[in-house]
Amino acid sequence: MTTTITAMPVEVLFSRRAHAAICAETLEHHPNETGGILLGRFHQNRWQVLEAIDPGPAAESTATSFSYDRGYVNHLAAKLARQYRLPLQLVGLWHRHPGSFDQFSVDDDSTNRRFARQSSHGALSCLVNLDPHFRLTAYHVPADLRYQRLPVWTGDALLDGELRQQLDASDLDPEQLGASGLACELQDLFACRARTALPLRGPLVAEVDRVLAQLDQLQQWRYGLRACGDVLQVALLERAGPRRQLWEVRGTHDGLITTCVLERCGHDQ
Repeated sequence: MTTTITAMPVEVLFSRRAHAAICAETLEHHPNETGGILLGRFHQNRWQVLEAIDPGPAAESTATSFSYDRGYVNHLAAKLARQYRLPLQLVGLWHRHPGSFDQFSVDDDSTNRRFARQSSHGALSCLVNLDPHFRLTAYHVPADLRYQRLPVWTGDALLDGELRQQLDASDLDPEQLGASGLACELQDLFACRARTALPLRGPLVAEVDRVLAQLDQLQQWRYGLRACGDVLQVALLERAGPRRQLWEVRGTHDGLITTCVLERCGHDQ
């Protein structure tokens, strides 16, 4: 029996931008409650938060509660996440509590549990208080709601450099765009016949080099491969035309069996 050990977080690191966004949102709605979501990564046993998103223009805010403008939050989160070379993930939530109340309510517990179950690392949940000075308290939230308070630090230099890398003009290089477009089309073809990706097995293993040699001779086509146990899926895209094909290759003791499971012309067929 194998036991999976999940690393426990040791601290929370905020970018200056994310921390400033929380301060600005708190100030704008003072003395009412407000909050938002946190984007970043669980990396090197730390929650590293790069973006904090407000609850949106249609959010409701009172002295004791607030609600999200979910359409706005989901849209903006997706946009901001894709501005980084390593796309950001939803890592948790933050919200303000009145006075010095820095414990989670029953409703908070329910929300925290739902988010914690979405990741093997649990979730990050932060509370903001003004009593009278700004105070941010961060908690690691496991699925069993055994909250663990974590130290909080702010500063861009504290964050891992790989996580902070944002997209720039070099990412719009035609060669990279072409490779990205090709990858999307291949994935679209593979999705037409869903199979579990598994290492190749059986007689097919010995025939892989022969299959690759034949594919490399196809000047008219670009191709992608997906190993699915005793089946090798081959997606073909015509270089100068609209044709798209999905083949499946099986190995037998007598050789190879190839089957075309899809052929279409253009993206809309």
